[in-house]
Amino acid sequence: MVADPGQKLRQSAKEAARQRGLLAQYATKRVRAVSQRVVIYCLGALMVILATGPVFGGCATAILIIGELVDLWVLRRIPTRLRNGDSQTALARAAMASGAFQALCMFMATTLYVVAVGKEASIVGVAGVLGMGIVNGALILPTNPKLAIFKMSVFVATPFFLITLQAIRFGGDMASPKANVPELMVVISMGYMCFSFVRSGIDNFRKTEALQSSQTSLTAANDALNKHRNELQRLSMVARKTNDAVILSNPKQEIEWVNEAFTTLTGVGAKEVVGKPITVLFEATKADASVQETIAKAIQKGSFDKIEVRHELALGAERWSEIQMLPVKNADNGIDFYVTIARDITPAKNHANSMRKARKAAEDAARTKADFLANMSHEIRTPLTGIIGMADLLSETEQTQDQSEYTHTILGSSRSLLTIINDILDLSKLDAGKLQIANNTFETRACFEETLRLLEPKAYNKGLGLTLSVADDVPQHLFADDVRVRQIATNIIGNATKFTEHGKIDVEVWMEPQDNETSPLILNMAVSDTGIGIAPEKLATIFDEFTQAESSTTRRFGGTGLGLTICRVLTERMGGDISVTSELGEGSRFLVSLPVELPPEGAPTLNEPAIPPVQAYDSVDLAGLSVLVAEDNRTNRLLIRKYLEKLPITLRFVNDGYEAVESALQTPPDLIFMDMSMPNMSGIEATEAIRASDVKQPHIVALTANAFEAERRACLKAGMDDFLTKPIRRADLVDCLLRHVGHRNTPTSAVQTALRA
Repeated sequence: MVADPGQKLRQSAKEAARQRGLLAQYATKRVRAVSQRVVIYCLGALMVILATGPVFGGCATAILIIGELVDLWVLRRIPTRLRNGDSQTALARAAMASGAFQALCMFMATTLYVVAVGKEASIVGVAGVLGMGIVNGALILPTNPKLAIFKMSVFVATPFFLITLQAIRFGGDMASPKANVPELMVVISMGYMCFSFVRSGIDNFRKTEALQSSQTSLTAANDALNKHRNELQRLSMVARKTNDAVILSNPKQEIEWVNEAFTTLTGVGAKEVVGKPITVLFEATKADASVQETIAKAIQKGSFDKIEVRHELALGAERWSEIQMLPVKNADNGIDFYVTIARDITPAKNHANSMRKARKAAEDAARTKADFLANMSHEIRTPLTGIIGMADLLSETEQTQDQSEYTHTILGSSRSLLTIINDILDLSKLDAGKLQIANNTFETRACFEETLRLLEPKAYNKGLGLTLSVADDVPQHLFADDVRVRQIATNIIGNATKFTEHGKIDVEVWMEPQDNETSPLILNMAVSDTGIGIAPEKLATIFDEFTQAESSTTRRFGGTGLGLTICRVLTERMGGDISVTSELGEGSRFLVSLPVELPPEGAPTLNEPAIPPVQAYDSVDLAGLSVLVAEDNRTNRLLIRKYLEKLPITLRFVNDGYEAVESALQTPPDLIFMDMSMPNMSGIEATEAIRASDVKQPHIVALTANAFEAERRACLKAGMDDFLTKPIRRADLVDCLLRHVGHRNTPTSAVQTALRA
């Protein structure tokens, strides 16, 4: 068994305290008994003076007094120094030294007496005096055993030393043996008596030590027993009063004791289960049948994990408990009993169920929101397609100045409305967590130059300066999501253009130095303008949804207040940060910091647009191609007809998915523009039906007002080849035709003529 280090420390501390107490007791008793020793010293000094004269008697007396004074001076200081915390070992050594010096002084005084008196010196008297010293030494055995043994040894040896000294000094001149024999016998008798007394004192000392040790051990045992009893009482109180049910059972799985909380938790009284197998408890509470098997397996394996149990109260109320069984083993590693603790987790279970229902409700709400947005996108984009398309066609006709102004106003308003719709859809994607960050290698300077090129017309129309400054330390190529970088830059620069009426807009791009090799590269973009600025109290909420600096801003400049929110969310998704500093009436400065990487080795650079422009197909001829348009909206059919009627193609129209399938099966076209939302049969269902047939398979391109990524994936999964989002421009339709069914076998006179018309 491994000893408890704490117990060893406590025992060591107790022993040190005991030693300090004995030393203090020895010093105190010696100091208090000084008057008794002074009386003995006076009587001895008088006898020595009468026997030897004042000189030798005074010297002997002085030696005794010096030894006593030195011992007394040391001992008087010991109790105080012990209370002050001085080392007990050092003080014990000082007491030993002073006591030994006092014993040696007595030895020297008696030796001086014998030397001075000569042959007439009374060894018996000396032995008597030293006998009292021996008795005194025996008395201090309990408090200072080492010093007592030293003193007794000196005092026992002194008479024999003096007899030997006398024999050496006087030899044959000593008194006759007859005269010395009685004296020698007296000395021997006194020595024996002292020896017996000392031995008895030592035996008593040892018995006292043993008794004290036993008493200390008994006290320690009593303390441990009391502590253990107190712990048991506290544990018993805890077990009785705890809110958890506590069940004690023997190795035979018979219940021996349950606490008060047991009845509250199970609805079963203690008398109904105590003394019975634990299986009775499961039957009484109608617990799950698997619980008993789980506990039996745990007992067999010797491993006990927490298990959750559903049971019923006596009145039928359902409850949930968390049960853990703990085996209590004895010294032989056998099991004495089992402690089973059952905790009521019904509130936690109910909370978890509520959270699960709330999460499901939130997910249902999110799906409802997504469906609503998809439907709204379709319902808004469908008429918007007609408005923008017809306005485009109208702008190509001959018009008066007023008519041209009206047409461009319609186009501008329609495109602003389209921007708002796109912002709302982007935000809904971000909220739903469906917008993914896709990193690729791109050309850094070209990314920002192309963004500014798109916004230059609007800035120049307002007479604003728009400049781009790219620092020399910016790498030519970076690895990040360039689409999101462009989107952030477009929104911020577009905002600056919108809210700046005069002055300029400066765009700065630079890299932030790395702190160390493991820190990421940081690409910084700052957009500074001389616009209307932002009030200080509005800076904290400028990135919130549907927020603009002032309510009048919306009326004056338009917009939804979603652009900066989208920038903030995109920046955070990319692991970056966005901030703004502004002064009302003086302009604003937006700073975007994005973590980027250098391109991996061998990664392709995406410099070209994903869809090649129409100009790349100058030599392509579309003559003779058959195109089927499945569209239920009359305006959209008219618009597409106007867009494509000048091309040398055969154009057919159907109103729904059923007609699209019948037409494709009877006369397979080269390409089908398939609307997604049609009555009777949707575009996806029609596509699946065509793909399942054995006719020559046409190219199928989805036309949809739903701009969600999920819609695009659904189209491609159904077998469609491409995806066009409404509102659709003429260039998008022609470009799609050229990419999918255009051929290069003849020159391109007809196509280019049609596009120029």
